[in-house]
Amino acid sequence: MDRHPLTLAAFSILIAGPSLAGSYSGTCTSAPKEQWMTEAAAQAVVVEAGYTVKNIKTTRAGNCYEAYVVDKHGNKLELFLDPTSGKIVHSQ
Repeated sequence: MDRHPLTLAAFSILIAGPSLAGSYSGTCTSAPKEQWMTEAAAQAVVVEAGYTVKNIKTTRAGNCYEAYVVDKHGNKLELFLDPTSGKIVHSQ
């Protein structure tokens, strides 16, 4: 049995995995933090939209709120929010 293709596939997944998880390179806002809503207020907007919020935080880039949520069908999602309005800018 030739294991080379399987080994190559596994290696590709290991290399690509970190780049696929939790990445959004867009900009949610350029507004100063004084104009941002609180994380609690952003969470309330997301809950009102029908999601269950597990965690919410500021992204590493510092221009979005990142919310880990579960939708009404039980699917886990990562939402990126404009911190001035709570509007969902991107989901994955």
